[in-house]
Amino acid sequence: MRILLDTNILIQRENNHIIPENLAELMGLLNGLENCSLHIHPLTRQEIMKDQYDERKNVNLSKSNTYSVLEKVPNYLDDDDFKNLLPEPKSENDIVDNQLIYCIARNICDYLITQDQGLLNKASVLEIENVININEAINIFKKFYTNVNIPLGNNFEIKKVFELNYNDKIFDSLKDAYNGFDKWWNSIQNRDTYVYFNANNDINAILIPKIERNEIISENPLIRKDKILKICTFKVAEHARGLKLGEKLINLAIKFAENNDLGEIYLSHYIEENDYLVNLIEQFGFKHIGNKGDNEAIFIKSIYTNESVIINSNVDALNFDKTFYPAFYDGNLVRKHLVPILPTFHKKLFPDSHAEVHQLELNLFENSEGNCIKKAYVCRANTTKINKGDILLFYQSKKRMALTTIGTVLSVYPKMTDPEEVFKLISKRTVFTFEEIKKWCRKELLVILFNENFHLKQEVKLPELSKFNIEGNIYSIREIQDEQYRKIIKGNIDERFTIH
Repeated sequence: MRILLDTNILIQRENNHIIPENLAELMGLLNGLENCSLHIHPLTRQEIMKDQYDERKNVNLSKSNTYSVLEKVPNYLDDDDFKNLLPEPKSENDIVDNQLIYCIARNICDYLITQDQGLLNKASVLEIENVININEAINIFKKFYTNVNIPLGNNFEIKKVFELNYNDKIFDSLKDAYNGFDKWWNSIQNRDTYVYFNANNDINAILIPKIERNEIISENPLIRKDKILKICTFKVAEHARGLKLGEKLINLAIKFAENNDLGEIYLSHYIEENDYLVNLIEQFGFKHIGNKGDNEAIFIKSIYTNESVIINSNVDALNFDKTFYPAFYDGNLVRKHLVPILPTFHKKLFPDSHAEVHQLELNLFENSEGNCIKKAYVCRANTTKINKGDILLFYQSKKRMALTTIGTVLSVYPKMTDPEEVFKLISKRTVFTFEEIKKWCRKELLVILFNENFHLKQEVKLPELSKFNIEGNIYSIREIQDEQYRKIIKGNIDERFTIH
């Protein structure tokens, strides 16, 4: 990628004063890009030569040598079609501006960065989009970088590979299974990882993602992807199994894909007998689609679809939700329900929601239900309207009094009275102890198993609900109409992840 810098950018960047903060940010972005070169036009050097202050002129000329001067440039005056699109130049500066724009029009460079508003206006009239100012450039070139800032909760950290202990036991099986693991590890020392450390500073779980471009991901059959998220390392330590860290890693990978506008995720894995990983990832839509040459299996997952999907029943809705998780069906075949939850249980069940992420102070061993994608909700509501595939909008009661989180129903168990049966259903995914369940079972319970899909971008507080004709506090599960649901989610979830 070739970037052309206007004289005003060069002078700001290379004079002896403190450069503007946004320009410093831009130059940092540009210097960090692979295959990016910074150039100046020959006329830029001529403009510097006109400076009447010799000392400043000599400084700027010497510093301009750090940029590559375009050796051969086209002359817009030789192009009658282009020249006729422009107003008659009134000064030599107008001609220089026209020549800079022409370099972009002829694809000599990919972008021209300038702070000259007249030049920017002229490019806009010509509908040449790649003539941009500093702030526009920052927004554009940030998109060339991987966005690693995803909601982690309080237990996971972002670490560079070089910060990790290569001798941690979690890596032993990977070293045994993959020839060349040492060499690969040494080659990715500056890559970002998502890691959970236990109290002894051992690694309980680790995720290492990478964005692949134009990659052959399967050799049998041959499958190539233009852009896809590769999970290079997905590992839960054996001593940490049962804490639902695998589901948490899937959740982190999906959020990474969302942040970086990726619709597909894949990983490779040597399948073993009674394979823990395969059983886990297939529950969330990963499919075995092929193999590498050495029979390493390739699993791929889509997190939304642009294709037409026919949903005729709640079962169809549930199958769609599983295949494309976290995307979900929210059409007229499924009902929508407001579900109240006390703050104490909300904090444990949804620890990475916007309401809780800065407040949680629980140890992961005490809060494995917070790592789950599949969760459980228990109450005494006597509703019979909830079905598989239905939508749940969780309402944190008491102080917040706001809708925070959206989930989809996996299964429903009404009129439960046997505490042991209830506990079998929910023990891995609930915030309740067995003693609490025993007390609750003095009356019939409603048990709902559900997937957590998204936290709303903005909480919808109780006063706002009245605008949607939802009146009064939410004390029990309440069905709402599809029209009310649409108003609640508008702008609060990315609609690529819904189908109706």
